[in-house]
Amino acid sequence: MYHLIARPILVTIFVLFFIVGNVQASPARDQLKATIDSIIKILENDTLKGEANAARRRAALREVIYERFDFEKMSQLSLARHWRDRTSAERQTFVQLFSRLLEDTYVAKIESYNDEKVRYVKEQVRNKKAQINTIVVGDSLEIPIDYRMYAAADGQWRVYDMVVEGVSLVANYRSQFARILDSDSFDVLIKQLEEKISASS
Repeated sequence: MYHLIARPILVTIFVLFFIVGNVQASPARDQLKATIDSIIKILENDTLKGEANAARRRAALREVIYERFDFEKMSQLSLARHWRDRTSAERQTFVQLFSRLLEDTYVAKIESYNDEKVRYVKEQVRNKKAQINTIVVGDSLEIPIDYRMYAAADGQWRVYDMVVEGVSLVANYRSQFARILDSDSFDVLIKQLEEKISASS
């Protein structure tokens, strides 16, 4: 049986993209920056700091996160060819669980924010897709992170994948899920997702 093991670097860096450099901004980058600014404001709010305020802080973070990250699309892309084999109920269950896993990972790590900075080094926008290339800079690290976004029908640009040091988050999970589904059942995958979420709670 295969287990869901996210690469530590993906988990650690998933949320560290905070200070924007001076480059010509596209709407995609502008909207990403707006999300980042909102996240920073929450993290720096003294009334939301500390374990006693964890529930309120995390609720505020989740609200901002869901406005920019399309976890449903991430879920579909991560299942890839196995998505079309699933029933409507199975898809709904998977999206709920995988979204929760990504959300919990995001919130848990974003709370460890410690003044890391990000330089925006390149933007590629073509039709309704964009990739924003950044470099996370800390006291002892310099890590490239690329954000893949698409233009939704409401005019908002939403993140559907992240590439950390050349490794796609979606592709990483797609590979894990494919190995599980090629040798076990969908129920096994669901059970492992539930166990992963339970362990991180």
